[in-house]
Amino acid sequence: MKSIDWQTWRDEFPGLKENTYLNTVSLGQLSRRSRKAVHRFLDLWSELGASAWYHIWLEEIEGVRREFAQVIGASPEEIAIMSNVSSALTAVASCLNYEKRNKVICNELDFPTIPYQWYVKKDQGVETVVLPSENKVSVPLEAYESAVDERTNLIATCRVFFTSGYIQDVKQLADMAHDQGALLFVDDYQGTGQVPIDVKEAGVDFLVSGGLKWLLGGPGIAFLYIRKELIPTLQPRSTGWFAHQRQFDFDPHELELRNSGARLETGTPSVASAYAAKAGLEIINEITPEAIRERTHSLNQDLIEKLQEAGFKLRIPQDPNHHASITIMEMNHNPAEVVEKLAQKNIIVDKRPGAIRIAPYFYNTFEENELIVSALKELTSS
Repeated sequence: MKSIDWQTWRDEFPGLKENTYLNTVSLGQLSRRSRKAVHRFLDLWSELGASAWYHIWLEEIEGVRREFAQVIGASPEEIAIMSNVSSALTAVASCLNYEKRNKVICNELDFPTIPYQWYVKKDQGVETVVLPSENKVSVPLEAYESAVDERTNLIATCRVFFTSGYIQDVKQLADMAHDQGALLFVDDYQGTGQVPIDVKEAGVDFLVSGGLKWLLGGPGIAFLYIRKELIPTLQPRSTGWFAHQRQFDFDPHELELRNSGARLETGTPSVASAYAAKAGLEIINEITPEAIRERTHSLNQDLIEKLQEAGFKLRIPQDPNHHASITIMEMNHNPAEVVEKLAQKNIIVDKRPGAIRIAPYFYNTFEENELIVSALKELTSS
């Protein structure tokens, strides 16, 4: 793998000079590129007004579609631009027929947005199965295998659990679903960018991610991958004019859906978010997800070793190859209080019930690992 000057990339994120930021799991750092890109959007808005739409902004949206497709090994035609994961889930859910296949399988470590989507379809006869996790770190493949049957419409789950950093084997899940005639929907909000994926090799049917975290693009934009063979079969029950094949004909008499993933799009996207997100995705593609994974994995393993040497209890996968850069440290102390005291020391992490989350990314350093472990020892010594 090529040699990378990580300090130069660190300099791309001015906020890292202000504090020790170990919270990309919640929000990625703002790059100089994304700031510059949003300023360019604002300048075009001022200078060109509405004409910026036709000549520039629509191409920027296509550009962000291409950049995300490159990250996951897809084609741009398979990508829909959405506002968030919930809107992507809603769009996909509206295309499915639950008459004969009324079961959707999730698990209790998934972000709750996923099961919520299916709970509200109970009146349509949808049965939402939420698999348990005994160790609160992972869900065994055998549990899915026992649950999937001829009534299963979809396995809908996260590739990386926000609660433990565990990386699921989505290829095996895809094979398992397909063997029973079901589909696989992957929420990859905590995976894309920091853990490489090739959607073709993995065989997933749908994958959603967004700019907020590891893709360094901020809020307001998400990306939905749809396997190309499925696209012609999808008939959304909620739609908008961006889904129309000839949207600028403004035809009120006929809806002709696009022949691409964009048929699941609805209304006007956030253009400012597209500018910020495209700049972030360009960074990911320039470094490459593979190089990012290698760097981030080294940082995270170093952090784990230091925390364990200090005697802290961690809730993490045992196999480092199944561990993304999300380390959960269990707390006897009040997590909110510890997070606040760390912030007073300019160390930024996040809290979850009974724990704190520490998440180094490629722009962090081994010295910052030492800094947070030292601060945690001081704050929890009493």
